[in-house]
Amino acid sequence: RISQAFNLQSLTWGALAQLPAAHIETLLRRFQWLKVKRGDAIVREGEVGEAYYLIESGWCQVTRHVGGVEMPVAELGAGEAFGEEALLAGVERNATVTMRTDGVLLRLDKQDFQALLQEPLLHRIDYTAAQAKVARGEAVWLDVRYPAEFGEDGLPGALNLPLNEVRHALGALEKNREYVVYCRSGRRSSAATFLLAQFGYTAWLLDGGLRGIRSDNDTALEEEA
Repeated sequence: RISQAFNLQSLTWGALAQLPAAHIETLLRRFQWLKVKRGDAIVREGEVGEAYYLIESGWCQVTRHVGGVEMPVAELGAGEAFGEEALLAGVERNATVTMRTDGVLLRLDKQDFQALLQEPLLHRIDYTAAQAKVARGEAVWLDVRYPAEFGEDGLPGALNLPLNEVRHALGALEKNREYVVYCRSGRRSSAATFLLAQFGYTAWLLDGGLRGIRSDNDTALEEEA
């Protein structure tokens, strides 16, 4: 069951502040309440992602293997969430999350995550509409690929913020600005768009990514021919 401390108000001001209110009570029924101990590894780098976690109480440490050494990259506390990147991008966990203290976590299975969080928070936009927004100064392109990829074919005027840096760079982005997020295929940008939406940013997912733009252009050329 969900503890009394983690109620409707907690969900609406926390990491899920952008979620439609109609989903909140359903979420409360679907979350599993987990009492965890200091030292417990909740997810491990390299594992297949099967769940999303929201921290009710306690502190977690996020670590990642870099050059064969396990390096701390972040600390997460009450109201923060983790586990969404592997679910959204369809990749293995890119970090290990371990409890630094005793605490309580809320766990949401992959299927419930996709139905109740992923779709409501991912606002998709096609290239034509996105380009018009950017041209009017209403939005900025945000490329979440690695710098080398961005250097090859990043869109004009785009900001480059790799997916693995998004969570740690939230304070550098402007809350009153809209972002159109893209990558090559849409997998990494799905995760980045979700992260931004969780924390109150207005973020649009470029439908189909850069591949979608190339396909549309190819189709247009074929029709003209």
